[in-house]
Amino acid sequence: MTLPPSIFAQPPALWEEEQQRFRVGLKIFPACLGAVESLEDRLAPDGSLQVLVVYEGSDAAARQAATSLNGIGKVRGLTLNAKVLSAMALDEDREDAVSAIFIASVGLGSRQLRAWSERYRVLVFSPFDGEVEAGAVAGLYVADRILPYINMAQAQRVGIRFKPFFLQVARQHD
Repeated sequence: MTLPPSIFAQPPALWEEEQQRFRVGLKIFPACLGAVESLEDRLAPDGSLQVLVVYEGSDAAARQAATSLNGIGKVRGLTLNAKVLSAMALDEDREDAVSAIFIASVGLGSRQLRAWSERYRVLVFSPFDGEVEAGAVAGLYVADRILPYINMAQAQRVGIRFKPFFLQVARQHD
């Protein structure tokens, strides 16, 4: 039996450590988003926070993330509206009124992470290891405890400022 070529294009499912980071990231992301100064300036025309949940390959984790984020309801009193979108679609099209981007797939290129934050001038959050260093604005720092992890250079490049109390607890990558 010959397998179709498309089966090889699918990335592997998340490993256990990545699944844990993904679940924790869904819990920390709203705090990171809520710590962005001038968040009200990043609203969609309907007054909501439009969060793009971006994936590559299978959209299963992205759909799970969107459901989880939409279940939160509000951040700083603003309605959260999560929408699933493939990395390819985000690269090809210009989405309107993006408030933030949550990465739901491992290994998206640093060029993409940087380009999306710079194009939309928004928080790009990835819970996966090494992606803050690769260009995501925020993510997770895991050591003896889990902390928000901020790429200050990328945040400054795209004009994102975080509230001082948040920066006191977050780990910063220079």
